[in-house]
Amino acid sequence: MKENKLRTKHSGRRALALAGIVAFFALIGALVFAYGRLRDIWEEQCVITDYASQVSITDGRMVRADVIAGQFGIKNGANLAAIDFERRRREIMEKIPNIRNIRITRHLPNRVEIDVEERVPVARLGIKGRNDASGRVVDTDGVVFISSSGTQMLPTIREGAAPGTQKGKRLTGMTLSALRLVEMCRERFSELGVIEADASKPDYITIIREDYTKAKIAWNGMEEPSDAMLPSLVDRLDKLSKAISSNVDGSIREWDARREGAVYGNTMREFL
Repeated sequence: MKENKLRTKHSGRRALALAGIVAFFALIGALVFAYGRLRDIWEEQCVITDYASQVSITDGRMVRADVIAGQFGIKNGANLAAIDFERRRREIMEKIPNIRNIRITRHLPNRVEIDVEERVPVARLGIKGRNDASGRVVDTDGVVFISSSGTQMLPTIREGAAPGTQKGKRLTGMTLSALRLVEMCRERFSELGVIEADASKPDYITIIREDYTKAKIAWNGMEEPSDAMLPSLVDRLDKLSKAISSNVDGSIREWDARREGAVYGNTMREFL
C-alpha cells in the first residue's frame, strides 16, 4: 500500500514537471510569435511611401542625389529597416573616391537624411614630360580622384613615371611632400606664386612660379612625409621667399634652396 502511494506521488511529480515543460515551451513559442508579429508591424512602418517627404539627400557638385539613392537602394516601396546603411556606406566610399564622407541620420520609423561630403581638389596631377589628360586631381588628404571641371587654375604636381597614382589611392613619398609644399605655399607663401611642383627627383622638388622662374627645394623628412617635417619645410620656404624678394633686378631665373643656410640664385650665366 505504501509502495503504491510512492508511485502515485512520483507519477504526479512527473506529470507536473511535464506540464511545466510544455507550458514553458508554449510561452517561448508565444513570445517568438509575438516578437515576429511586432517586428512585422514595425517594418511595415519603415516603408518609404512618399520619397519626396521621407528622404533628404544633400549631394555635391559631382556626385548627384539620384546616384546616392540608387547606391543605397532607396526608393518608393523600399524598407529602411532592411537596408544595412553602414555596410553600403563603406561600399559606396570605396567605389566613388570623389566622396570624402557620408553622414546618415535616421528619423524612425520611415525618414532618413543623407549628407554627402565631396572631396575638394587642391592640385592637379600629371606625369613628368607628358600631357596627362586623365583628369586626376588630389585633395588635402592626399586621395586621388577624377575631376576635370573647374580645376584648370589649380597648381600641377608632376609624378615621375606613368601611370602615376591612380584614383582611390593616396599619394606617398615625394609626391605627397610636393602636395604639402603646394598647400603651404597657398596658405603662407602665396607671394611665391607656385603653379607647378615636379616631384620626379628622389631628393628634391622643383617648383615653377607664375613668372616661370624655377626653384629647387629640399627639407628634412621630405622622403617620408609627416607633420614632423613641416617646420623644416616652412623654414626653407621662408628663406626662399626672402631671397627672391631681394632679387631687385629680376635677373635670376633659377633658385637653389636644397641646402641648409643660404639660398643661391642662378642668372643662367653664373651663380650669384
